[in-house]
Amino acid sequence: MKIVLVAIDSKFIHTNLALRYLRANCDFKCSLLEFTIKDDIDFIARSLINENADVLAFSAYLWNIKLIEAITKSIKAQANPVIVLGGPEVSYDSDYYIKNPDFDYIITGEGEFVFNELMHCLNNHLAVSTVHNLVYRFDNQIVHNKESVIDDLNLLKDPYYFVEDIPNLPHKIQYLELSRGCPFHCSYCLAALENQVRFFAVERLKTDLLYLMDHGAKTFKFLDRTFNINPDIAMQVFQFIIANHRPETVFQFEITGDILPESLIQYINKYAPKHLFRFEIGVQSTNDLTNTAVDRHQNTQKLLKTIRLIKAGDTIDLHLDLIAGLPFEDRNRFETTFNDVFALRPKELQLGFLKLLRGTKIRNQAFQYAYVYQDNPPYEIVNNAFLSSQDLAEIHLVDEALNLFWNKNFMPSAIEQIAKKYDSLYHMFALLGEHYINTNHSFHKFKYIDPFIAVNEFVEKNIPEISEVVFNALKYDYLSSCKTKAKLWWDNQMEKTRRIAILRAYFSVNKSISIDDLIKYSIVTDYIDGYLIAFYHPNNKNMIIFKTTTSA
Repeated sequence: MKIVLVAIDSKFIHTNLALRYLRANCDFKCSLLEFTIKDDIDFIARSLINENADVLAFSAYLWNIKLIEAITKSIKAQANPVIVLGGPEVSYDSDYYIKNPDFDYIITGEGEFVFNELMHCLNNHLAVSTVHNLVYRFDNQIVHNKESVIDDLNLLKDPYYFVEDIPNLPHKIQYLELSRGCPFHCSYCLAALENQVRFFAVERLKTDLLYLMDHGAKTFKFLDRTFNINPDIAMQVFQFIIANHRPETVFQFEITGDILPESLIQYINKYAPKHLFRFEIGVQSTNDLTNTAVDRHQNTQKLLKTIRLIKAGDTIDLHLDLIAGLPFEDRNRFETTFNDVFALRPKELQLGFLKLLRGTKIRNQAFQYAYVYQDNPPYEIVNNAFLSSQDLAEIHLVDEALNLFWNKNFMPSAIEQIAKKYDSLYHMFALLGEHYINTNHSFHKFKYIDPFIAVNEFVEKNIPEISEVVFNALKYDYLSSCKTKAKLWWDNQMEKTRRIAILRAYFSVNKSISIDDLIKYSIVTDYIDGYLIAFYHPNNKNMIIFKTTTSA
């Protein structure tokens, strides 16, 4: 029996861990083919048909379910493999998906052992009625077999040791698990439907981490919904990573901030190098009424205090999440939430929009809050009783401006200067976004200089009293964010003799760089009451900024 596992990832850098678990825990030989959502549907279908597989197993998510439907329809029109689906998109509304005649079986929830049992049944032509977590059609009826979870996760075989994965380890995100399940009940989240929290052995995780790092993996993301649910176990992992990490490795964790002990933060701040850890913390809303409505029991003041402590340590990179479209949060109240959280100045603030996912409680409550949402994935909110479509359009504009002018982190000092002029940072980003599109710029296709030019024009037009300060900040930001000598977007009329004189004046007080290298690799521009010298060396792309007030 030939079995092919099919991953359709959102990006090449992603690694489908679920299918690797199936492969590692299957008694039969399984091939694994990975595509991305950018690949042509016909190309994927032809590739899979050419495999002549008996079984095709797909991992289904929001971003690929429509592709899977189209691909399997094409395949079934030309061949007749058994089609098996698993994953979060099909697990919680399996009745809907099993009605698709191209899908033969759906595995809900954890599928590692279930998939292996199903393959044995198919290979030996046995009834599948004893296979847990299986949904299928029989005699024109939908059958749901008994559901179960894996009580001892350590019974699972490791998914990390496939030789063919080794070449790509340095280039892809490596996903890991310390635990499965979530103790919380947020009504918009699928994790709320998996309340039984279980842990992998820490020693097993350590072995996996060492193997992956030894083979060049650099970027790690833990899939735990609340990595710090057991702070003692979390501390063991943090200590191990601090002691054993390699250069340029980065580890990301989803953290529940209001239950994170201060002692753990203080330990990381004291012993970890900067940028080794990235914490993703969901704030979602600072409105207690909203949090109560979605069953989110959050101590907001303690959460904000925790975030400030992390910020003060300047060691952990912070990624904070908000959700627009939750109950009882109208446009003005969402502006308050945004301003509350942006005041913390996270390295990245992700402004998400509520998705009414299949199986979630809030989707079943849609009528209660007059939700209108997309019929197809990702099921994003269109409007509700609190936000009009126009309100959401404005929030989307703020989101685009936030991502471009803040999250990309290439003009932080300029944005800080502009922020001083606005009581509402939400309003500031809305105005920046409006100016950007009104001047015929694109948020997604642009030259690197475009945002700098647009922000400078915005300031000159709307707050000219700080135009000189922001202009200098933009020049500093631009030169410091470029990795090589780049085209300047401002008029930098400086005669060659004056430029060399400035560099010689600098060299007279600091001889750490030879004058020849200074002349060859530097950009010099006027800056506040002196000059800005941006030095780029070909063997070191990290630019060094020098300031001097010495007259030329």
